[in-house]
Amino acid sequence: MCEDDDCEDDETFYPELQEANNIFKAVYKEIMTIAFEANYYVEAVPALGSIEELQKVFRISPPSDWRLETTTETAIVPISARSLCMNMMNLDSWHASMSHIFRYVGGYIPDGVFKHLKDEDPSILHVEIVNAEFQLPTPFAAVRKFSFLRFLKEIIPDESWAIIDVSKDYFQHIDIDYMFEGKCRRRPSGVIIRARDDHSEIIWIENVEVPVLSQFQDNIYSATINSDVAFSAKRWVNALLWNLKRYHSAFFIQEIKWGHPYYLFLLSLTKNMRLDFMKCLRESPDDRDWMILTDHGMRIMQDATMRSHEACNICGYIAVVSFRIQAKPHLVFQYLVKKNRQLQWHLLLDENEAKEVLRFAADDESYLITLHQRSAITENSCGSEEYILQEASWDGFGYLIISAIMNQADVFCSLIAGYKDVVLKPSGFSIVPDGSDSSLVTFSLQEVLQVPDTRTGIRVKSLVAKRIISEIIEEMADVVKSAS
Repeated sequence: MCEDDDCEDDETFYPELQEANNIFKAVYKEIMTIAFEANYYVEAVPALGSIEELQKVFRISPPSDWRLETTTETAIVPISARSLCMNMMNLDSWHASMSHIFRYVGGYIPDGVFKHLKDEDPSILHVEIVNAEFQLPTPFAAVRKFSFLRFLKEIIPDESWAIIDVSKDYFQHIDIDYMFEGKCRRRPSGVIIRARDDHSEIIWIENVEVPVLSQFQDNIYSATINSDVAFSAKRWVNALLWNLKRYHSAFFIQEIKWGHPYYLFLLSLTKNMRLDFMKCLRESPDDRDWMILTDHGMRIMQDATMRSHEACNICGYIAVVSFRIQAKPHLVFQYLVKKNRQLQWHLLLDENEAKEVLRFAADDESYLITLHQRSAITENSCGSEEYILQEASWDGFGYLIISAIMNQADVFCSLIAGYKDVVLKPSGFSIVPDGSDSSLVTFSLQEVLQVPDTRTGIRVKSLVAKRIISEIIEEMADVVKSAS
């Protein structure tokens, strides 16, 4: 393929440019067709010339060991259309706004004909190649890897736009990225955005091919993975709304003298806590952070960043395990919000021992940050205060409850002074639906242990995690009985 300024001197350049432009037109027509067929506000499919044969490619049935997920969702979201376009085209912002779904996002500007596609069609405002990995909050489900082109197209000047995604392999004249292989395929997908004053009316289209899990890959998450719920258009829209709610939340309890802008410090700290939590739940954790010790039903890992303390037999351990609870996710969530604090503070016999000094929440409490305080009772910290910071949220699909213990210095440095280098060690739960009356729960418990050897550390973490799970299942059975 030609490169840079020599492109126009290459006799194949203009045919390749025309071909790429025609494929893009077919992609754009396909997402508008999907939106029109879903009876959304698209009034007609645009007439774009003789591209029907190209468009038929997007309607071919997938191979027998693959399946097609096509879902749509519409909503009015409290963000301006231009800001939403900028957010989705800026990959760092896109990743930050939905960090609980992304495992990785990266991108670059393509060269060759794609660099000149805007000259052929001025309505194309930007083109980028995106490599992305999406994950469920459990290490027992494979990530979805995509490599695709993302276009920003203006439909009506200053009124409507489209963010358009399509896998690279629909285009012939494009470089192969040997560093990133997309294992799933994005058929024409995207977001149609129409301005409504300072809000946006959107149509979200997810249209992807993914492998069907074989019987050898079956685990308790197989039914969820093989449905179109986990990464549906509705889930993406709800995740977008969830992130916007974070920034529109308010303080209901505030008993600490804060720095300014304190709520941004709080959101930054809990975002980093969530990112660290999700790192522990990756299918393949980074060995610079965690070393997997055992992975048979329950994953137990050792904190690779604490190896300097091994001579003292002190090291961080984490247990990650998934299990079913016969109760609806919301009921499990309400129970675990309180239970999670009790697990962090092992000696907290009475909930009244802890004082809530901060509550930052959305109006419907689908997003909630709390900070609880108690007097430290260990011999070495007598007279000081100890805190638990907890973020509990629901993104329309699943729930996350993540918390970490903080001391007075942590609270001062991160929430009052705004320092960004405070490192927390989060534990918590993810809860996703498993049918209509059941939940799939992933539990991650992080703890520093002083044990004589790794084998003892594995045994201790395993026994503690099993005891906690048995306790949760037993207590939830009582909760369900009381609720019925």
